[in-house]
Amino acid sequence: MEETRKQNRSEKQPHRVSMQVKLSALVICSMLLVAAGLTAISYYIFCQRVDDKYDRTVRRAAEACANNVSADMLMYFWDKVNTDEFREVQKRAKDINDETPIGDWMRSQQSFFLQPEAVSTENDPVFDDEHDTQNEAWTLLDDYEDILSGLLGIKEYFDVDAAYYQYGEGSVTYNIADPDESMFYIGTIEQPVAEFEEYEGNVAVPPIVYRSAFGWLLTAIEPVIDWDTKKPAAVAGVDINMTDIIGERYSFLRQSLVFMAILLAGAIAVSVAVLQRTAVKPLRKLAEAATRFAKEDRAFTKEDVIDLDIPGNDEVTDLYHEIRSMENRIVDYTENLTRATAEKERVSTELRTASQIQESMLPSIFPAFPDRDEFDLYASMTPAKEVGGDFYDFFLIDEGHLAVLIADVSDKGVPAALFMMSSKILINYRAQMGGSPSEILGAVNAEICKNNKSKMFVTVWLGILDLKTGVLTCANAGHEYPVVRGTDGVFRIFKDRHGLVVGALAKSKYRDYEINMAPGDAVFVYTDGVPEANNAEGAFYGMERMEAALNKNAEKDPKHILEGVKADVEAFTGEATQFDDLTMLCLEYKGRPGASRRPAGSTGQITENKKAQVNE
Repeated sequence: MEETRKQNRSEKQPHRVSMQVKLSALVICSMLLVAAGLTAISYYIFCQRVDDKYDRTVRRAAEACANNVSADMLMYFWDKVNTDEFREVQKRAKDINDETPIGDWMRSQQSFFLQPEAVSTENDPVFDDEHDTQNEAWTLLDDYEDILSGLLGIKEYFDVDAAYYQYGEGSVTYNIADPDESMFYIGTIEQPVAEFEEYEGNVAVPPIVYRSAFGWLLTAIEPVIDWDTKKPAAVAGVDINMTDIIGERYSFLRQSLVFMAILLAGAIAVSVAVLQRTAVKPLRKLAEAATRFAKEDRAFTKEDVIDLDIPGNDEVTDLYHEIRSMENRIVDYTENLTRATAEKERVSTELRTASQIQESMLPSIFPAFPDRDEFDLYASMTPAKEVGGDFYDFFLIDEGHLAVLIADVSDKGVPAALFMMSSKILINYRAQMGGSPSEILGAVNAEICKNNKSKMFVTVWLGILDLKTGVLTCANAGHEYPVVRGTDGVFRIFKDRHGLVVGALAKSKYRDYEINMAPGDAVFVYTDGVPEANNAEGAFYGMERMEAALNKNAEKDPKHILEGVKADVEAFTGEATQFDDLTMLCLEYKGRPGASRRPAGSTGQITENKKAQVNE
């Protein structure tokens, strides 16, 4: 009968799909939709902001060009050059490929400022003392150079690619002045552009993006108003080359897609792992354990009782407790020494696992960044118990900034290790978001204080090194003083100002300070396990011995410096049992390839307001 029921169940469910597959598919589809929406929205907002920015720039530049010249002066110049005489001179100049004849002809022509109506009216916007006092020397060439000078000023001020004046008659546009063109350009007819066909004459044209022989251009045109007639006399045009800007759009889209893909992959991996841990895996373990218990036909002991690590507080947890309670009632008479032995072995196994997990959380592969020549660093941690509360970390925030940190949790053992891992993750995550060390510590402190039921805290020293300038920006949250090797090659204790430890008070504030590192300078940071290491007589190793050990190995690289300090500590402590973790990190700044070490005695090792705190 039992075999018949099993066969019937298998026939009813020929294609069984596990809960893990269903939940994973749901999570992946949901995240794909969210990622696609976020990418589209971010790309749209980026394009809108870029377009608005350049539209405003080109429009304002065109208005400035239109207001920067007198319509009377511009049209006087155009009337002079829009003649057969000028065209004949221009033709001869083109034949010999020399602008000199054009310049000589303009120099022989009367300037606008010599016209009686131009100099007799003090309210005229082009009238000034300079032109009045130099009437006899001012020529049409000076007018032309004055027009070009104004256009160049507009280009430089608004950072546009082209600015020019043109004159329109119906659908034909004549070029008047362009600082980027030669005198052969004057009076030429502009090639028609399809995007401007609906605009005829000297009228305003809003910003338009179109493809030209020079690539993608953004152009705006404003009329030059004759204030006597209140009518447009000519137009001022401004161009911005949009080829690179359009390329930046696609670059932004590609970067957004890559970033979203990485973020999506990480989110999917985390989500699937969480589902696996909180639902699928516990149910599978529960089913396997219950089945195994029911199949056994023997006397049970406490080892046979289901004992799983079921996270959370939900129906799965309730089911687990009910099954466990049932099995305990069956075997409650067998509790003995075997249970105690098994429990002890389980704890030992968990401690070993915790130690392995903690070790894997800390960077342990050196050199850490073999492709970077600007710095060298090395770090080590020796826990006093199976697991410790100290930790260190280093990572590149971006291509130009390296973050280094060292920290010490207030307790030891497994609780400290758990608190250490959460603190390390929070600091790393917050640092990747940007900000100064003080801002990062402030944000992490506030996050830890939200739910710090264990009342534990952690001391932290955090530094961010600018790999281009050598400026190391630091903040100290109740940690030990750093030790700095300056230009003279000597390690000295740097007594920086401490903030409150992280996790003690939610509204704690932290302060940044800077150490200006030259190539060859180094910073050594450590936890209190170094100076507080004790020998058999109970004496502490101390700061003086540590500083002496550093200077004994000062000329070595970071790895050998740490090995020298550790060897000195071990020689001092001997066989004495240590009660605190021994953690150290050394960072040497080498500068960009080819940079030379600043000579001894030069200034700049530490910002001015901190020099007095270096222990000489």
